Amino acid sequence: MFVRQKRSIRETYPCQSCRSTLRYRVQAEAILNHYSSLAAPDLTSLVKMPGFRNLVIFEPGISGPFRAIFKGLPHYTKSFYWSDLASGAMRDGVTNQDLMALSLADASVDLVITSDIFEHVRHPYRAFAEISRVLKPGGAHIFTIPTASPLAPKTVKRVDVDGDEDVFLLPEVYHGDGKGGRSLVYNDFGMDMLDELEKLATTTTIFSYPYNERPVRSALAFVSVKKHS
Repeated sequence: MFVRQKRSIRETYPCQSCRSTLRYRVQAEAILNHYSSLAAPDLTSLVKMPGFRNLVIFEPGISGPFRAIFKGLPHYTKSFYWSDLASGAMRDGVTNQDLMALSLADASVDLVITSDIFEHVRHPYRAFAEISRVLKPGGAHIFTIPTASPLAPKTVKRVDVDGDEDVFLLPEVYHGDGKGGRSLVYNDFGMDMLDELEKLATTTTIFSYPYNERPVRSALAFVSVKKHS
C-alpha cells in the first residue's frame, strides 16, 4: 500500500518497507532497466550478481535508500561536499567531492548515481562534464532532478552565477542537503538539458516510471551513457 503523504508527487508514496519515495523507485527501475541483461527483479538481487558486483560505482551524497543496498559492494563509494575541503579529502570518514572538480581519475567509473543533486550545483554543466570525464566508455550516469512530466522545453535559471556572487533572478528555493542543512536551487531543468549533455560525449534518455496508474507515471529518471571514442 502506497499512500500520498506530501504535496510533491515525487517525494511521497513511501514504501512501507524501505521508505523509498516515488523518485527513488523510478531511479531504481532505471538502474534495473539499464542492466536488464542481468535479469534481476530488484536491486537487492542485482547487487548479488557478479556482473554488477564488480562495477566501480560512485554515488555522491550520504542519504537515500540505495546506500544500505550498495554499501557491501567492493567498489562502491559515496561522498559529500564541504566547500572548505579539497576534493579527495576526508571528513568524519566520508570523502569530500566537488562535482565541478572531482578527484577521480579519467575513465575510472562504471556507474554514477545522483539523486536530486544537480539543481544545487552552481555550474551544473561543469559537473556533468566531470562525470563524463570519469566515466568509462559505455558507463552510465543515472540521475534524477526535480521535474514535471512532460519536461519543460527550456531550463529556467533561478540564479545568475556569471560573477563571484549569486544574483537571484527568482525567489530563493532551498532543499535539504542530507545533513540537516539547506541547499540552494540554481536551475529548473528543461528538455534543452539533453542537448547540452550530448555535447559532453554522452547520450541521455528519459526513463519514465513503467506503470500506467496516475499520478505515479509522472516520475522521471535520466540515463546518460558515455560514448565510445
